[in-house]
Amino acid sequence: MHKARLEDINKLFLEYRRLFEARDAEKIADFYRFPIHYYFSDGKKSQLSREYFVGRVKKLLRLYQKLGVSQIVGAVTDVIELNENTSLATLNWVLLDTSGEKPKQIYSAITRYMVCEVAGKLKIDGLIGVNETLQLKNALRQL
Repeated sequence: MHKARLEDINKLFLEYRRLFEARDAEKIADFYRFPIHYYFSDGKKSQLSREYFVGRVKKLLRLYQKLGVSQIVGAVTDVIELNENTSLATLNWVLLDTSGEKPKQIYSAITRYMVCEVAGKLKIDGLIGVNETLQLKNALRQL
């Protein structure tokens, strides 16, 4: 993999994380090329429009607020170059409540992203859910 591509993927997800912390669903959607393909952890697959995706992100952001998420840490743990324009990036997301003296981990989850170069810019073309749905449900049960 080209070092520049890896740096670009890291930059992409750094800014993506910041927008989740800012709770801006519309700007989060700007990182995607629509329609996107979403592969659920239960094996199902859906094609999502921008409008539907923004609604789902808004719902997720409300759940984050309910859980007290105030900081999100994301680390690119693996990148596989699939071809000249497409990579599969694995991220480990850690959601934290930083309102107390010490940060408290709410949950961590792994998500994979199909990242493609489109008109000279990186865009997320697909999402592969690994374990976030389960982690989110478990965190909500503990409220």
